Amino acid sequence: MVKFNFRLEKVLEYKQTVEDIKKSEYGKVKQQLETEKDKLEKIVSYKETMKRKRDELVQRKTTVNELKIYNSFLNDITTKIIAQSDVVERTEENVNIARDKLVESTKEKKILQNLKSRDFDIYQYDLKREEDKLNDQFVSYSSSTNIVGE
Repeated sequence: MVKFNFRLEKVLEYKQTVEDIKKSEYGKVKQQLETEKDKLEKIVSYKETMKRKRDELVQRKTTVNELKIYNSFLNDITTKIIAQSDVVERTEENVNIARDKLVESTKEKKILQNLKSRDFDIYQYDLKREEDKLNDQFVSYSSSTNIVGE
C-alpha cells in the first residue's frame, strides 16, 4: 500500500503560514498597545508631578500670573492625556481585531488538522485490513500447500 498522503497538505501548510503571520501581527499590535499605555501613564504621572509643584507654589504665596501659567500648562497636559487615551482605545480595537483574525485562522487550520487526522485514521484502518487480508491469504496458501504436500 502507498504511504499516507493528505490530499489537502498544501492548504494546511498555507493555513499554518497564515496563522503564523496573524500571530506575528497580533504580537506587534499588542506590543504597540503596551507602548501607548506606557506613554499615557507617563503623561498622567507628569501631570500629577506638575499639580504637586503648583500646590507647592500656592503654599509659598506665588503670583496669580504664575498660577495661571501652571493651570494653562495643566490644561494642555489634560488635552494630551485625552488624545493619548484615544490612541490607546484605537490600539485596543486593533488588538481585538488582530485577535479575532488570529482566532479565525487558528480555527481554519484546526479544521484541516482534524480532517488530516481522520484521513490518517482511515488510512491506518485500510492498511490494517490489507495486512489482515494478506495474512489470511498467506495462511490459506500455507495450509493448502501443506495439505497438498502430505
